[in-house]
Amino acid sequence: MHLIYLDESGNTGNNLADPQQPVFVLGGLIVPEHTWQAVELDLERALERHLPSASPKDFEMHAGDLRQGTGCFKGIPVKTRVALRDDWLGIAASHDLRFIYRAITKNRYERWMRSAFGTNIRVNPHLAAFPLVAQVANSFLKSHSPEALGIFISDDNREVVSDIERFLKLLRATPGTLRLDRIIEKGFFIDSRKSLLLQLADLCTLHARKLEERKLGLDPKKIDDTGIELLQKLLHRGEEAFPDVIQWLQQVQK
Repeated sequence: MHLIYLDESGNTGNNLADPQQPVFVLGGLIVPEHTWQAVELDLERALERHLPSASPKDFEMHAGDLRQGTGCFKGIPVKTRVALRDDWLGIAASHDLRFIYRAITKNRYERWMRSAFGTNIRVNPHLAAFPLVAQVANSFLKSHSPEALGIFISDDNREVVSDIERFLKLLRATPGTLRLDRIIEKGFFIDSRKSLLLQLADLCTLHARKLEERKLGLDPKKIDDTGIELLQKLLHRGEEAFPDVIQWLQQVQK
């Protein structure tokens, strides 16, 4: 069994013209069940090393707060924040975890959405990215072993919970390349404050977004350099059936 922790970055809702956040990213951190307890223990130990006053019960590794020095990281020196981030990403690599993601450039996505559905239907980018990430995750499990199965664990995003559950059900019954024959159950939505692995997924997803923003020409920030470099050691690149997903999404939404 593989636990697949899903998280998003760059969610601006229906505002797809925000120049500060032009990219939406949905990411999935793949953690084998025999590994997750050891990973969690290593994450806790790293937290104790860098922030000895922090309690895992009250602390949340929110990547945006770490980057900006807000929330749980208010008053924490940049050097300490970066060291903790790099330690966590290094732990993921040391346990041979894999990270997959789909980036959506919002202005292009909005043009496609209008051409496909007109101006009266708005589809959250999360719902467009999910079938693509899910398909890559399913293919990864197939390539791992004939018996490999996975389950999705997501942050409790109330905007998309019901739609994601519906999509999972539909995709398990969809024939062809999009069929999720390795994903069991309906998926679980939990409070990210209760899961260090979900917080690690958040860390990965933010740096995937920063990587994609650099590709679009946004000014790079030095604080992201090492995080992006470490993230690339975790990346699994799959072959998405993009036209099939777009056609399927149009059929579902219509």
